[in-house]
Amino acid sequence: MKLGVGQRALAIAAFGFCAAASAAPAAADTASEIRELKARLKQLESQVAKQQAATRHATNIANAASAAIAKGPPGPPPPPPVFVSFKNGLFVETEDKAFSIHVGGRVHADGGWQSDPGSGDASNVLLRRARLDIAGKAFKYWYYRTQFEFGGSSGSGSSANVRDAWLAFKYPLLTTIGLPYDYPVVIQLANQLRPLGLEAMSTSNSGITFIERSMMSDAFNTPRRHLGASIASGDHNWGVKAGIYSTSPQDSAIRPFNNRLGQYWEVDGRAVFLPIRTEEDLIHIGATGRYYQNNGASGATNDELRVGRGVRNEANALNTRLLETPDMSCNPGGPFNLFGSVWAANPAFGGSLVQNGCLKNSTQFNVEFVGVHGPFSIQAEYSQQYYNRNSYNSAGLLITPSALTGVPALQAARLAAGQGLQSSSAFDGFYVQAQLFLTGETRITAYTDISHNINTPYTFSTQPKILNPISKGGYGAWEVAARWSSINLDNGSQGSWSYLPAYGALGLVPGTTPAALFPAVLAANSVGVTGGRVNKITLGLNWYPEKGYRFLFNYGRVLDNVAPFNQPWLASNNTNSFLTRAEVWW
Repeated sequence: MKLGVGQRALAIAAFGFCAAASAAPAAADTASEIRELKARLKQLESQVAKQQAATRHATNIANAASAAIAKGPPGPPPPPPVFVSFKNGLFVETEDKAFSIHVGGRVHADGGWQSDPGSGDASNVLLRRARLDIAGKAFKYWYYRTQFEFGGSSGSGSSANVRDAWLAFKYPLLTTIGLPYDYPVVIQLANQLRPLGLEAMSTSNSGITFIERSMMSDAFNTPRRHLGASIASGDHNWGVKAGIYSTSPQDSAIRPFNNRLGQYWEVDGRAVFLPIRTEEDLIHIGATGRYYQNNGASGATNDELRVGRGVRNEANALNTRLLETPDMSCNPGGPFNLFGSVWAANPAFGGSLVQNGCLKNSTQFNVEFVGVHGPFSIQAEYSQQYYNRNSYNSAGLLITPSALTGVPALQAARLAAGQGLQSSSAFDGFYVQAQLFLTGETRITAYTDISHNINTPYTFSTQPKILNPISKGGYGAWEVAARWSSINLDNGSQGSWSYLPAYGALGLVPGTTPAALFPAVLAANSVGVTGGRVNKITLGLNWYPEKGYRFLFNYGRVLDNVAPFNQPWLASNNTNSFLTRAEVWW
């Protein structure tokens, strides 16, 4: 039986009484001693009672204080505690992870030298990127990001400085309406990256292996960000994303020159499957599809309609452009722009066709593959873009008495060069690359799915984890890489026609006779588009001293170069280039 405080005191006193009684002399007055002991026991009982009363009083006070704290004063509850980190930018997050904000950015400083057989040596330094990035989460399910460009790749207009500017909502929507689908669904609005392949969709330039993306990605997917709405979903080893998009803040002009038919729009979609994904091995397979509807835009407002115009030989700092098709919308631009002329405005001469353009639509598909085993990985993509166009009846337009003088004859020369208003065309390109971390790191640690990255899921969107950074006494991470890239912007038979000699060879000047004009028309209908063909190899050495820091060294050589229609002097211009980059991101 468990004794209370008073009972324990009485037992102790009784034990002492017995001990004292046993030790007392036999001759002592036993009755007298018993009376004294009883008096002492009463005193002890009184003291114990007082202590018990004091204990109960203290307990009551403590309970009252706890109740007062639990109830709290009237008004909103105090804010939850927050977590603050400065390891990679400024990151603040509440304890319940319902709110967060990250203030980061990146700076890329490039330099390079090029040996050019056509124009001699060249060199340059450039602040390639300088971006400020603000991203975060609110009310647990709402995400946002705003990114501004201050570096050398931004345009002159203020809107061209905008990169990411979007709002997203992530929630298991289908579960809430009773469907057996518990994966998250992400709805994203405003200016965002289109799902057009692995390399094009990798938002972090610090996550790509080489200093610049491949020629294929630059030709078919630039600018990469467009205004639109998308929906995405996925899990650890699969994912899908699709969206509808229109103009981009990076277009040459926000409003098309001829806007009677409205703005252009497109639908893009990407699906990814990972049959293997472990800490050491990864197999990634993906496919992308795109449909583009041209509703009035031309190459003057939309750079994507002058395919290859933005390709700078995978060396933007040196600004060498070896590729470019004519305006695929069929608007007669270039040196002979017919807007405003009598011929262009006269429907009898086909002027309405010139005003509206002949591009019906464009489609694109892309396949991607990645294989990673420990520190070694390979990556490849292939893309094809098809332009579905109405071909002009050149003979019907040009071989008429009214068309034999003035501007139409000059337009015939342009057609004779093989770059006029032909029918449908298809272009394609690919790249294959391999890389190896000499210090044992793996790219798998840089791979993110939709649970960690709703903006560009299923890409290498960050740097890999460094095993031995300099701050811990190591040497950082060292990586070697090689890439073969190829692009073909030629379509159809090229014949012997070229851009420069066509005028003099045919004598096409205002006032030409039908006999001189007819060969030009035949030539225009028999030759295709000459946008150029380029193969290139690139070798790379990368050093990651710490998280957020990287130094890159690239050597590149152009092989088998075929010049575009408007730069025949670039034929066989097999350049050698050496590029470096110092970058920091936070």
